[in-house]
Amino acid sequence: MLCYNNPMKITKCCNKNDQRTLNILKKNNKGLTAYEVLKELQKYKNIKPMTVYRSLKNLQEIGVVHKSNLNKTFFVCKSDAKSKHNHTMAICKKCNKTEEIDPNSFFKVLQNLKVKEKYDFSNFEVEISTLCKRCA
Repeated sequence: MLCYNNPMKITKCCNKNDQRTLNILKKNNKGLTAYEVLKELQKYKNIKPMTVYRSLKNLQEIGVVHKSNLNKTFFVCKSDAKSKHNHTMAICKKCNKTEEIDPNSFFKVLQNLKVKEKYDFSNFEVEISTLCKRCA
């Protein structure tokens, strides 16, 4: 999924539940599952799971939140890219700390990849499961 980290989009497109969800994610340096977000939000207000899923979907669509397919967690896009970009991330296997990586280095590798079929590598996702320095 392409992402564009634009603060103006956040204030113009989000409702209060989206803002609360985003604030919960901003406070963490690792990804949170939808139910972890729900647990945090329910400390302040009785919210149903579907509300959290809807907010996470909205935040993904405007490009301020990414979802890891590896561990099904959500995290705030921290890229300083001024335009849309492919999300690439490193995820610690032990503590789940998630860090966004510059996708340009992967794009160059994919462009030079020798494959039998033709693939459009302009829209890709890369998730690297590894250990952070603290856990290594």
